[in-house]
Amino acid sequence: MKVVGRFLSRPDRCGYLPDRNWQLEYEYVSELTPQEYMEKVRTGWRKYGYALFRPLCKNCNECRPIRILVNEFAANRSQKRTQKINRDIKIEIGPAGLDREKFDLYMRHHKHHVATVGWPEPDLHTSLSHLTSLADNPFPIEEWCHYLDQELVGVAYVDRLPDGFSAVYSFYEPGLSKRSLGTWMVLAIVERARELGLPYVYLGYFVQDCRSMNYKAKFLPHERRGPDGVWRKVDR
Repeated sequence: MKVVGRFLSRPDRCGYLPDRNWQLEYEYVSELTPQEYMEKVRTGWRKYGYALFRPLCKNCNECRPIRILVNEFAANRSQKRTQKINRDIKIEIGPAGLDREKFDLYMRHHKHHVATVGWPEPDLHTSLSHLTSLADNPFPIEEWCHYLDQELVGVAYVDRLPDGFSAVYSFYEPGLSKRSLGTWMVLAIVERARELGLPYVYLGYFVQDCRSMNYKAKFLPHERRGPDGVWRKVDR
């Protein structure tokens, strides 16, 4: 790993808990291997492109890294229904790339979340920058495209690590709410990890009182990393 810069952001309104402020520590890298990134993920770091980051908030430690225990995971009744209803979806895994179809789907998904969970309004420059940073990485990132009758309905960006998959970001067709596509895409990653004998699927951070993260707690059992650095099992 080659770190070319470090940066500590100024305290600003938290993106997860709006009544609080957050502060992020950044490391910018020019080189990074999957093995090196796995070690960073295990200690609570995440990345977008060449920027690694972690929360470093003075008065809050609600951001808890979370990972699904693949070998022990058992779908609940709702997740089983989601698996059944989405059996007709075809998944294509390949290198990341941006095109108009993916961008339009990204914008529909984002605008839906503006209305439903209070996300900020998207703008063209920020959205393009976000998608570009997802695709441009120090090691290849996988792009999981989900198709229903040859129509793109979901995209997930996934890092392949020595001990599992790290789910980086996903977006999906908001008009197909009955299919629970967000849950479906995580289930697909878990199933692939199980096929490959990989023990973990990392889901980034879990924040207890953040509505948009509630779905993560439903994948049981899983582990959450505490402020003391210890991963602890949660099974209910």
